[in-house]
Amino acid sequence: MAPTPQQKQTSVGRPRFHFSTDGWINDPCAPGYDPRTGTYHLFYQCNPEGCEWGNMSWGHIVSKDLLTWTRALQSPALVPDQAYDAEGVFTGCWIPPTSPLDKTLRVAYSSVKELPFHWSTPPYPRNAAGLSIATSRDGGETWEKSRNNPVLRGEPAGLEVTGFRDPFVTALPSIHYTAGTSATMSYGLISGGIEGIGPTAFLYEIQHENHEEWTYLDTLVDLPARFQPSEKWSGNYGVNWECTNLVTLRAGSETRHFLILGAEGDVESHARHPRPPAGVSSRTVRSQLWLSGEVLMAGQGFKFQYGHGGHFDHGPYYAANSFIDPVSDRSIVYGWIPEEDIPLEAAKAKGWNGSLAIPREIFLLRIPKVQKALVSNLADICAFETIEESDGSTSVLTLGVKPIVEMMELRKTATKVVKLGRVMLPGTDITGKPATLKTQSVSWELEAVVSIHSGCETVGFHVRHSNDLSIRTSVTFSTTTETITVDREASTTDPTINRSPDSGPFTLLTQKGVSEGDGPAMEKLQLRIFFDGDILEIFANDRFALATMVYSGCCSQDTGGITAFATGISNSAIFETVTVWDGLGTNGEEK
Repeated sequence: MAPTPQQKQTSVGRPRFHFSTDGWINDPCAPGYDPRTGTYHLFYQCNPEGCEWGNMSWGHIVSKDLLTWTRALQSPALVPDQAYDAEGVFTGCWIPPTSPLDKTLRVAYSSVKELPFHWSTPPYPRNAAGLSIATSRDGGETWEKSRNNPVLRGEPAGLEVTGFRDPFVTALPSIHYTAGTSATMSYGLISGGIEGIGPTAFLYEIQHENHEEWTYLDTLVDLPARFQPSEKWSGNYGVNWECTNLVTLRAGSETRHFLILGAEGDVESHARHPRPPAGVSSRTVRSQLWLSGEVLMAGQGFKFQYGHGGHFDHGPYYAANSFIDPVSDRSIVYGWIPEEDIPLEAAKAKGWNGSLAIPREIFLLRIPKVQKALVSNLADICAFETIEESDGSTSVLTLGVKPIVEMMELRKTATKVVKLGRVMLPGTDITGKPATLKTQSVSWELEAVVSIHSGCETVGFHVRHSNDLSIRTSVTFSTTTETITVDREASTTDPTINRSPDSGPFTLLTQKGVSEGDGPAMEKLQLRIFFDGDILEIFANDRFALATMVYSGCCSQDTGGITAFATGISNSAIFETVTVWDGLGTNGEEK
């Protein structure tokens, strides 16, 4: 996402192809598409007046290609200027048009009139956050709040909630079919939870003739507080949800429903990493998760029943918000990468705080003819749904996630393309020099394919490293623990920065007979690593994602090194291809 003209390169850490803004930025809001003008719209929560959270408003950017974004004519588009939203214009969604003749663009948002509120400090103040609507009749140039706001004053009557915010609207035909309702009906979700019971989303029916008429049906999900089906393979679903998105994905004849959600309220014993030292910034305990399951008719509406689930991202990435691109029929997700690992004063000094992650496509990933995982039993990997096929083989279904294909267009802006020849590691040359590349910029993409054989223990890359490796960030896949880890301990010498690792479970699968006559073979590790200023994003095999921050720009040493490494039996890892596109985004930035 190329920067806007206002995003000046004021420091080495400023991203070039991730969107950030001067000041504070957090949740992406209301991604959508206007077919009349062929324009994509994206909003984001921001503080136009500083680098700390507060004065929550909606910034607004537009694009024709999902890659280069420019600031809209009116940005911020929505500010807290009414009694019902005086404490903030919080997260919201795009409301899809009801017909091709509908020329009005609509968004829904959480209008907050009372703070503070939090799941950890009950009771939640009644009607602290309502639901409001804004419209545009000039193609999104200007936005007007409805005279009927708030269209919902607050949470359903009779419920003591832990949260009530972040609307999402869906009109998925498969949901209508499952629920046996009219295909002209839309549904609204508002995220939250019920005190003493657990997290959920509140389900509403929306009349197409009147987008401001939301009728409460029921809670969408009935899960206990802090539900965690697997200590290794699943996140903790907490006590309160934020930004719950309901999507339906297809692969061939298979259709599955998914919830993408932010889970609050994971207890400290479930935190995946140790606390940083005293005096160093710590992160909010929350997780970006997903779950899939059946949608069954129940009461006045329908219920979503848990079947499988896992982490949507394994770093601090949060507040995922999606839309269906009508041009390509893809489900595209935007997310926020917070900057909680540095002191607030450091963020103020550099002039921005937070960014939006690379847009991701989510899809139903089908992996055929699976025999086993590296270590774990397939049945224990709760992110995997196994299907017995008619030929006796086993297929795995899971949530697929990858950068949108438009990101490959960014490679055309590279100032240099460097490749590493075929390398077998661990090798006899312990210096690792034959497996080292050098970058000249702080914005690049790496793509690698690695064959892993028996006896390989770990494989990965040291990135953003100095010549002697004293400064480095290590991206490591462990075959024995089935994890991908970003080790940031040596990424900087600044003692005020949180350098705790980020990691998540990942395994490789052995498949049999994928091609006719083939015997069992383990799939190859396929990595894409994006470094952009202080931002690091990693994707593996279309089913693993991790976005985090690495603050190595303050180091005086040259940190342009990239070195492949492996441990275990000699030559047990073969780096078949490694390509780096260096200097990305220089041609995509508007002048």
